[in-house]
Amino acid sequence: MLPKIDVPIFTLNLPLSKKIVRYRPFLVKEEKLLLMAMESNEESSVITAIKQIVTNCSLDEIDVERMPVIDLEYFFLNLRARSVGEIIDLQYKCNNKVKNEKDEEVDCNNIVKFKVNILEIVPEISKEHTNKIALTDKLGLVMKYPNLSIVESVEADNEIDKIMKIILKCIDSIYDAETIYYTKDIPESELVDFIDGLTKEQFAKIQEFFETMPKLKKMMKFKCDKCGYEDEIAVEGIQSFFV
Repeated sequence: MLPKIDVPIFTLNLPLSKKIVRYRPFLVKEEKLLLMAMESNEESSVITAIKQIVTNCSLDEIDVERMPVIDLEYFFLNLRARSVGEIIDLQYKCNNKVKNEKDEEVDCNNIVKFKVNILEIVPEISKEHTNKIALTDKLGLVMKYPNLSIVESVEADNEIDKIMKIILKCIDSIYDAETIYYTKDIPESELVDFIDGLTKEQFAKIQEFFETMPKLKKMMKFKCDKCGYEDEIAVEGIQSFFV
């Protein structure tokens, strides 16, 4: 029997669940899954590959379907760094307006290349962010973070319906001065009526929960080597680092 090759073991503190997990780098079989997903150019294939790779490489029991999406993205990003390399090459098209030979104003369109250390990308939770939302002095909500189980289960004809359904599934409980009502025990139609009965200001508080959730984001300064334009851009979302 051939000997097994030892691989390093790393630990990671997941930002939302606060769970510490141990993991190993990709092996050849995970690298194949990743390459096939990238070649397919299908979002569903990429998500399936990420779920399988994270499950394979985790040395602790985890449920990728129920992990907050940001925890899963952060896990995969660090897994990618430890397996392929922490430095990735990104590029950005300069949209600065310049004059051409005919003195016409056009986009520069120069491709600016830069490097990012993805181990430096740590989701930050703003001080204003909270999952406990007070609607009145005696009534409020406790929210839970979106996970793949929630996102993949939502079917809708348009973006507005999709957002509303995700909001409903992310309400963990509703409380008043005397009772906590867990949404798993409440019919969806009753939840819909509850949300429809909120004021604009109350609904805005729920929207703020999603808007201020941690994101994989890094501000990058760049200078165009063609026109000299300097700017700062936000590189965010796992798609930006999926290279």
